[in-house]
Amino acid sequence: MVTASTEPVAAEATASDESLVRLEGIRKHFPVYRGNLLRRMTGTVKAVDGISIKIMPGQTYSLVGESGCGKTTTSRMVLMADRPTEGSIYFDNRPMNRFSGAERRNFKASVQAVFQDPWSSLNPRMRVDQIISEPLVTHRSLSRAEVRSQVQELLQVVGLHPFHAERYPHEFSGGQRQRIAIARALSTRPKLIVLDEPVSALDVSIRAQILNLLKELQSTYNLSYLLIAHNLATVRYMSHTVGVMYLGKIVEESPPAELFTNAQHPYTRALISASLPAHPRQRREEIVLAGEVPSPLNPPGGCTFHPRCPFVMERCSVDIPLLKAYSSGHMTACHLYEDGVPVAG
Repeated sequence: MVTASTEPVAAEATASDESLVRLEGIRKHFPVYRGNLLRRMTGTVKAVDGISIKIMPGQTYSLVGESGCGKTTTSRMVLMADRPTEGSIYFDNRPMNRFSGAERRNFKASVQAVFQDPWSSLNPRMRVDQIISEPLVTHRSLSRAEVRSQVQELLQVVGLHPFHAERYPHEFSGGQRQRIAIARALSTRPKLIVLDEPVSALDVSIRAQILNLLKELQSTYNLSYLLIAHNLATVRYMSHTVGVMYLGKIVEESPPAELFTNAQHPYTRALISASLPAHPRQRREEIVLAGEVPSPLNPPGGCTFHPRCPFVMERCSVDIPLLKAYSSGHMTACHLYEDGVPVAG
């Protein structure tokens, strides 16, 4: 079970915590500068503003929300591509900012990524065997024969053939390229794979094949996924827990079955309303949000969603709502619900 928390950041991870990755009170702020010769800081972009999540072994945690809400920045911090401005990230109950050299090398082998665009994520000058074997050579001591055997095995695991190893990326379709990217990510036997929009650049007819492959691999290798996605159908199919982000904060978190049938936060309900229904005859609530997403450089006070919320109350512009349990495993940050109980009127 994946949960979110609004508690203060703990000084050390507890030995009893079973999560693979834990983010506690994470913030990522980017300074904004003006001027060329005399540069001065004029503000701060709050890309991620105090989120706490857990990714459990063998499960998928999905982050959804509009562009610019902080999903990709969160994934970059999990990958150690960016350092958080504040807060702590734990991997196997060890704080990542205290990793030794050996722990950092082990982490880089244990956490891999599959990116959105299979046309740009693969080096066009390298053959498939070189693309897949590069992480193997970097992180493991294997002979040439062992590397060749591993590459052929990985190609078969993702639904390709060993003879594909001698070809270049331009000789493959988009779906096949994404299979190669998945094989590369699997090569180091990772515990976690960050999936950044893994099927959004593919034809609709291919998407289901790749998603089914990812689910099969998760079951076979007990993989954890951090899934970044806009497509709610993908999220519903892949996830064990969904976190909805808005302007750097998680506004709702729930298992997908509960979220898609009983969403509580007005923003989540608007996202679901805007998505395509599972069946043409399915009726759903139509919610049209006013205005645009505010700038993270100057977010609104109180609840950051209040300028667009159709249920806005006076207190929404003043008080910041906390992420509270609405029901078992379902958390919402909204003043419409106090201690899990809808506010009358």
